[in-house]
Amino acid sequence: MAVRNALRRIEKWDMKLAGDVLSERVATLKPMMKSQIEAEFPALVEVENEVKIILGDVGISSSLNPPYLNFARETYRLSKRFCGRQLLKEVDAVMAKWITRGFDRDILERIRNTVFTLTAPTP
Repeated sequence: MAVRNALRRIEKWDMKLAGDVLSERVATLKPMMKSQIEAEFPALVEVENEVKIILGDVGISSSLNPPYLNFARETYRLSKRFCGRQLLKEVDAVMAKWITRGFDRDILERIRNTVFTLTAPTP
């Protein structure tokens, strides 16, 4: 079975993003989208505030806050998609990524354990 060729994909992409089509889709979905963000943003802000408190407690420079906040945002997103053992595995993979990038394992673990009340997965 052949896949769609590039020209066909480009044409479909262009049609999906036509001004009138796109604005109609956004207008239709906007009330639902707004109700979803109204529900999620307060919880995300609370997570970010808790992370900033942890970072302040351990003396992390404010210039290093964004990566740790990004770790927390990724963990938050995963917590909305997964649960139980699978969530622990997914968060462990995200932690490994940030540790590989040179960020402090102890701080990442503290964020994971304190803010999200998760612990490391057992083998």
